[in-house]
Amino acid sequence: MTNGNDHPPVKQAAETVGAIKAYFNPIVSIAFAMLLAIVLLIGASTLGLDKGLVLAKMGQVEFARGLITYLFAVVTIGTAVVLVVSALTSEDTEAHERRFQRGKEILSLLLGVFGTIVGFYFGSEVAAKGQTGETIVKVVPVRLSAGQVLTGAEFTLTTYVSGGKAPYKYGIGFDKDDVKAEVPVDPSGWIIKTLVAPKVSADRAALVRVLVGDADGHSTEASVPLLVKAGP
Repeated sequence: MTNGNDHPPVKQAAETVGAIKAYFNPIVSIAFAMLLAIVLLIGASTLGLDKGLVLAKMGQVEFARGLITYLFAVVTIGTAVVLVVSALTSEDTEAHERRFQRGKEILSLLLGVFGTIVGFYFGSEVAAKGQTGETIVKVVPVRLSAGQVLTGAEFTLTTYVSGGKAPYKYGIGFDKDDVKAEVPVDPSGWIIKTLVAPKVSADRAALVRVLVGDADGHSTEASVPLLVKAGP
């Protein structure tokens, strides 16, 4: 005699109910939610619904690195949640144990990749913050209003300061003078100074020296030769 449970319509109905329950299983729901979120993100970017907030910034290293780290974090944490829900809601059977072990292997793989990404991401951030970002204070080649002048005559010196840390100070001297950077540089960075040629009894070359220092105590020097004539 045939058992009522083996009747084809009853068996088919039982299989249908089982399939419906499987689709509404929390594990499947979480997986579908994660997949749907990724599809929506890609669709919004492709159709321009995000107004370029994603695709336009994907060329930026910092944004792309952060987005990849975020997506891997979501997937890894989501997988862990699925395993937890599966352990708490599913029946303790041999088949479930096999599925759970496979899930653990996948989670271990994701954790390995995620750990590498996070280590690289934060390692790069720490390295970037560890850099002082200091630049050397620079003085462009010094220009004089004349290459030669009479002794005691006036001439103009022009140069420009950049790099380092503002505000700057400068000092100007000739030859072996003890030059100290004590005069504030204009906020624009330009140094335009009228000088008087040193007194000489015979024609000779004098070295015009410009010493510049920044707020961090770094300094640099530039010089240019000047021919000083004794005159008639």
